[in-house]
Amino acid sequence: FPFSGCLSAIGSLKTVFPLFILVFSMQKWQIELNSSPMWLLQSLLGVVVALAVVVLLVSRTRFGREFWQITRPCLNRSGSLKIALFMLFILVLLLTEIRLNVLNTFFYNGLYSALQDAKAQAFWFFALINAAVVTLRTLNGIINDFLDQALAIKWSQRLNQVLVSRWMADKNYYRLHMRRAAPDNIDQRIQQDAQDFIASSIEFVRGMIESVVTAIEFTIVLWGLSGILSILGYEIPRGIVFFVFIFALLSTVGAMWVGRPLIRHNFENEKLNGDYRYALIRVRDHAESIAFYHGEAGEEAKLSDSFRAVIRNRWRIARQSVALGGYNTMLTQGVQLLPLMLQAPRFFAGQIKIGDMHQTVQAFTRLQRSLSFFRNFYGKFTAYRARLERLSGFFDSMQPESSPAEVRRQVSEGSLKVDKLSLYRSNGDALIENINLQAAPGDSLLIQGASGCGKTSLLRALAGLWPFGVSGEISAPPQEDIMFVPQRPYVPQGSLREAVCYPDIDPQHPDLENAMRDCCMEKWLPYLDITDDWQHRLSPGELQRIAFIRILLARPRLVLLDESTAALDEPTEETLYQLLLKRLPDSTLVSIGHRCTLAAYHKRSILIA
Repeated sequence: FPFSGCLSAIGSLKTVFPLFILVFSMQKWQIELNSSPMWLLQSLLGVVVALAVVVLLVSRTRFGREFWQITRPCLNRSGSLKIALFMLFILVLLLTEIRLNVLNTFFYNGLYSALQDAKAQAFWFFALINAAVVTLRTLNGIINDFLDQALAIKWSQRLNQVLVSRWMADKNYYRLHMRRAAPDNIDQRIQQDAQDFIASSIEFVRGMIESVVTAIEFTIVLWGLSGILSILGYEIPRGIVFFVFIFALLSTVGAMWVGRPLIRHNFENEKLNGDYRYALIRVRDHAESIAFYHGEAGEEAKLSDSFRAVIRNRWRIARQSVALGGYNTMLTQGVQLLPLMLQAPRFFAGQIKIGDMHQTVQAFTRLQRSLSFFRNFYGKFTAYRARLERLSGFFDSMQPESSPAEVRRQVSEGSLKVDKLSLYRSNGDALIENINLQAAPGDSLLIQGASGCGKTSLLRALAGLWPFGVSGEISAPPQEDIMFVPQRPYVPQGSLREAVCYPDIDPQHPDLENAMRDCCMEKWLPYLDITDDWQHRLSPGELQRIAFIRILLARPRLVLLDESTAALDEPTEETLYQLLLKRLPDSTLVSIGHRCTLAAYHKRSILIA
């Protein structure tokens, strides 16, 4: 009886077992769905901890140091909490997207299994669930896209502020202009490289997090779906999972080998395009001089040479990109049928259903895609690496250089005294040595000498603008009471009123119009509030007259004039100098000039040999 009872029980199990299997498979999606909230919390904590470890390890590499050098100035204590919460919300949305992708494979499994078993009610149930998942994924994607763009805009705003403020601080823009080894195309680095760096950083970090979490999740899914894989007589349990990982590792190594030269080529591409754009701007800015010289042929030849360099490098990029793209396409297309082929023996043996086959394809494809993220992104990463180095080079160039000597500066009430002043070139050689001069308030001093002897450099040192080594002692008024007037004055974009009152003169100054009349600029009075490109609209002589208007309105204690009347006729020159001597009787004037007529407006003169 016990034996026959056991046989009866076994027979009953044989009858019930298919139903048990069906119930279990139908409930797997419910188990995954119910565990999603806990999965989100655990995954979020795991990602945060993993990111902290990765940041710590990467910070010790050159890549990490350069990345931190660029991003650290964009952070501050007041905004750190907001940024952390914002990034945490983005992570939650990213993990939600991954979880929906995982659930989607289980729902499709049920959909195709119901279709195979001709279960209409189950089919429409899973069809509605899949439609709901698609809606949620779409909504999640829209929010994700908006947050990515919001992050890029905020980051761009902050990084641009940091780059511009550092470029303008301590007259770095001028110091870099004077240096021979200055970084090329500063404007391109601030505008284009910064924007591309931010966009690529967000894409890269998001892609890496998504690929790692996706790889973990779909490894688990594929592990449950895979069976024994037979290769050349060897049976490998869960072999399809190992195959995906080995394939991704070898293909990524191959992509890095094929695409490595792109890093150098993309760096050169940024530089050469910047050089070509600068050459075009030079033609625009010096159009009149080129036209007078009939230099069109020479300029066209130079532009052609510059553009040919761009084209040669683009061909290098094209050849390497085609090789890398073809390599990636071949591997991506070549593995699409593999999951079906590897699972086909189990399907034909009745071990799995068509729904399992479809879920296997989905899990295999997503796992292979996530493991191949870096391989597919490597082409963009080479350009990203080049931009990172260019921005890092910009920050490095903002560091103050050690000079061979230091000048001792003292603040005076209005007098100027120079004692044993020596200026040095960028390589440390002396330009001029042991200059001594003295001027009391109300004095006027004319400095003359042969071209290239260092007259303008001396004025730059007096104004605190010489970017290289200076030794000796200078006693002069504070910087805000010193005005340096170059041979070609600068006027900003905007109205003529703003141009004349640059940089900090009150645009509504009560003496503005009278000063313009005194300096022979009365014909431009109706245009004071007209916006134009005044740097090119006004003649060189008119620009120099604007400089004298600024002197009359600002009333500095020390005025340094570098060939400031070279574009004027002698009567106008006399008028302007007489104005200064009359209106600014307590100011010290120091002029550089080659004209003999200048001596009449100065009490003393010195000659630099």
